[in-house]
Amino acid sequence: MPNSTVPAATPNASPFLLKAHDVETLAQSDGFAILRDHLAKHYDYELCDAHTPAHLESLDRWLMVRDVLHALLVPVVELFDKACTVASQATHASRLADLEYAFTGQARSAFVWLQCYLSAEKERNWCYTRGCPACVVDHSLDSEFSIRLLYAACLLSDVHYPFTIEGPTLPSFMFFLESLERALEQDPLWGEHFFETMQPKASATRNGIEELIHQCLELDARMSQPSSPSNPSSPEASVNVSPVLAPLGATPMTKVKRSKMARRQMRLKVEEDQWMEEMLNKCCDQLASEPCSISVPAHSLDAVRKGEPTIAVSELSSSE
Repeated sequence: MPNSTVPAATPNASPFLLKAHDVETLAQSDGFAILRDHLAKHYDYELCDAHTPAHLESLDRWLMVRDVLHALLVPVVELFDKACTVASQATHASRLADLEYAFTGQARSAFVWLQCYLSAEKERNWCYTRGCPACVVDHSLDSEFSIRLLYAACLLSDVHYPFTIEGPTLPSFMFFLESLERALEQDPLWGEHFFETMQPKASATRNGIEELIHQCLELDARMSQPSSPSNPSSPEASVNVSPVLAPLGATPMTKVKRSKMARRQMRLKVEEDQWMEEMLNKCCDQLASEPCSISVPAHSLDAVRKGEPTIAVSELSSSE
């Protein structure tokens, strides 16, 4: 059993310190034990040249923190990948940038944030804790984005992920927030106040990911509904309509949001039609109000008016 904490001044020690009570809780978790056994069989335990041989004495501590990071971050990545699959089926988008239109509100913000962050292969590899265990742990404090994701993942550790494989569940990792706070305080770049600064951002990310889970479940359920001969105007067909999927006839159909270019072209088309109608009206009014300045016979003016099908002309009665 490891010591209760690793002294902050210990050379080559992990920046994350775990209390003896937290280590004991992890040891009693069947789900975490299965995870560690899987990582031991399929992941590399070798340290890179930059961390060998000085870190060999504390290798167990690095591996424990690496496994905690794996348990925290991989479910978030799997959730994002599932959200991409659902969004692709819902929108039939041909571009990855258009997948966000499947979601609304906080879920859409969280999806875009994860999409931007996980698009980098380096960050995705970190989330899967690939490579040197010490490098993986050190990368946790590499940027504000990685700290924010790790913070949000701790807050999400009590949330049930419906897309993961059924089996023993992992314990709550809320205790790791204390380790994260201590690591940031001792880090020369971030300092003691950065943890408090990240709290509202991490909470917003947590709320957005939770909403993303709910909208994914809703979209998945609606797309899997069988066809029904019910009347689309009936109350049953109009209850709880998804912002993306709307019933058309008897089958849930996809309502793809127009692109910015398409919306702009439609607006310009309307403006052009309005401008043409306005100009024709002005020309006809000007000809009618200035009969003396232009030597045009009256019957010619009528001809001009009647030649334009969009202008209505009142004809004089024969009695007048």
